[in-house]
Amino acid sequence: MSEVKTDAVLSQNLLTAQVAVLGAMMLEEDCVGYVLSHVSARDFLDRQYRTIFQTIQALFRAGLPTSAIAVREKLGGGPSGSWSQRLTEIVTEVADLTPTAANVEGYVHLLRESSTLYQLQELGGILQGAGDMAEARAALDKAMQLVVGQPDIHAITFAQGYEQFFDRHSGDHAVEFLDWAILQLNKVLQMELGNIAIIGAYPGDGKTALALQCAARFGQKHKVGYFSFESRSERLYDRQVSRGALIDAGKINSNQLTEEDFQEILALKQTLAGPDVTLIDAVGMTALDIVAYSQAKHYDVIFVDYLQQVEQSAGPLLSDFARVSQVSRALQKFAVRTNTAVISLSQLARPDKIKVRYKDEDGNTLVRSITPPPTMSDLRSSGQIEQDADIILLMWREDYDLKNSPRVIQVAKNRNGEALDKVRCRFDGEHQTFSRIEPRVPPRAKPESLQQCFWGDGSDWRELAAETKTPFPDDRKEAQS
Repeated sequence: MSEVKTDAVLSQNLLTAQVAVLGAMMLEEDCVGYVLSHVSARDFLDRQYRTIFQTIQALFRAGLPTSAIAVREKLGGGPSGSWSQRLTEIVTEVADLTPTAANVEGYVHLLRESSTLYQLQELGGILQGAGDMAEARAALDKAMQLVVGQPDIHAITFAQGYEQFFDRHSGDHAVEFLDWAILQLNKVLQMELGNIAIIGAYPGDGKTALALQCAARFGQKHKVGYFSFESRSERLYDRQVSRGALIDAGKINSNQLTEEDFQEILALKQTLAGPDVTLIDAVGMTALDIVAYSQAKHYDVIFVDYLQQVEQSAGPLLSDFARVSQVSRALQKFAVRTNTAVISLSQLARPDKIKVRYKDEDGNTLVRSITPPPTMSDLRSSGQIEQDADIILLMWREDYDLKNSPRVIQVAKNRNGEALDKVRCRFDGEHQTFSRIEPRVPPRAKPESLQQCFWGDGSDWRELAAETKTPFPDDRKEAQS
């Protein structure tokens, strides 16, 4: 293929990709979040398409429609022959040329490749005509940034870090951590927006109830999205009513509420309806769907219930291990890039029971099988989960033979502070509520006399002194020598 033909094909690919991506964003608002997660204004090399992209981006971030009509109104039109008038005409042409948004992923990939290759060719021309090494090195540096794909990497030198340190830690700007439902976790976790946390538990231990209680707490200050892959959103909200109004969940599920129950629910409207939480039926969604929807709705915090149920993105069928790893990495990148807190629930692989011996009241030796406490290696399907998470909470029952056995929540991993702390909680399944069990303070032993023997045998020191000239004759001799 000749050089002229190569340039022509590349230019045509770039033009096609720019038009197709913009058309998809105006045709299907649901794909705008996905596009914004993978391309930026710099990928649109033609000025008019870059301006249209930035207009769509501004509308999306403001929570407004991104249809062709909305984009034209935002651009404002103008007199015939003006720049803004030409842009509105291009918007109409782009919309007419895009019949569907179904292939947006392919066109996003084509846009990034074509844009990068086009810019590399331009840098090649600059490199060929470079007059000195400084100009050549500058071209090579830009080329390497393009190849890496992250030309806008955030970085600071030690000198810059030193200058900024005093402004960031002067106390003028208070650090805001997420306020967990179990308050004792706050000081330990110190979780910020942009962190990713995992709540791991065996099936049936109440991890969804704990997550909903935390979501309601977060929703008092932040916008929260709860993606459920197991329960319908209406059923999840029934749990919120049960927890907030302390009404038996069984009565709600069987429609046996009394007039007094309804009056209580009405009186608690602010508690039950006030938190800014959206419950999403997420069955069939991929990690990219979660990312796109979250960006479209501008969530500060998202819950994924649960991680192993998220579908894989398009491509060859992956094993469970590879699929969960892919999902975990996608959510981790999303959290860091968008400063969104991600709390994912994870099933634990239940280990084999172990046998322990104990004695009953009559002194008979008995054998009992128990489920040992989980570890991070029990996170089901992928070790990638452990790697990506900033915080990992593991929850289990103290006694699996008792329905209402206390739950133990352990901070198994904590990049923001100390780990291995444990909190014992009471789980009220009827009301879907967790509450902390205050630790018992052991009673202090009452001494039999004002001062006891050094050896702790309970004898009075005065009795020992009467038997010898000094309570500690050996020590006295050593001191004199």
